[in-house]
Order: sequence, then structure tokens, then C-alpha cells
Amino acid sequence: MSQRVTIEQAIAKAKMTVHMPATCIMFAAWGQALILVPMGQLPQLFLLMSMAIAVSGWPLAWVYRAWMTPRWKLWAYAGAGNVREMKAAAVAAKVIGPDDGFAEKSEICSKEMRAQILKLEGRA
Repeated sequence: MSQRVTIEQAIAKAKMTVHMPATCIMFAAWGQALILVPMGQLPQLFLLMSMAIAVSGWPLAWVYRAWMTPRWKLWAYAGAGNVREMKAAAVAAKVIGPDDGFAEKSEICSKEMRAQILKLEGRA
């Protein structure tokens, strides 16, 4: 049996396990390029690799969020006393996107996980 989770706990966990790591991925990718490229002392190949990493920062962060968000949803909804309140609070806090939005459509999970989430949300 799952442990009860408050809305505040769930939102805090989403910020620590979904938002913060995604932001760190993006800024680390950009930051390494801002440090390495202006130095100009690296071989051309390394400068090009550094720029490629910088350009991939946003997509890598998006993939991380797309992977982690459904896992957070499953955990939060399973422990929520009221899934509708949890979902509404998560949308208001911009932890998740609205139903059928681009963020939800780009989530990466199995069909079984998607079915569980929809069932918990009352949309299945």
C-alpha cells in the first residue's frame, strides 16, 4: 500500500527530482561552452564538440523531463488523497502541463504506465 503524500510534498519532490535536474542539465551544457569556447585554446574538434553539447542542452533537459514527469505523476497520484486536487495544484505550480498539451503528449512511458496514470486521473 502506498504512503499518503500531501500536495506540498508532491510539488516539492517534483521541483527537486524533475525541474532542478532538468535545469542543471541545460545550464551545464551551456555553461561548459561559455567557459571553453571563449578560451580559444582547445583544438578545433573540442570546440565543435563543446558547441554541439551546448546546442543539445535544451533537448536533453526536455527528454529528462519527459522521462521523469510520468514517474512523478504515478508516485504523486498513487499517494494522493484527492488526485484531482493534486493534479490541479501541479498544473497551477507548472509542475505538469494541462491535459492533452504538448508536454503531456511528449511524456516518455510505457503503455501500461500511461494506462495507470489515466486510471488514477479518472480519464480511462
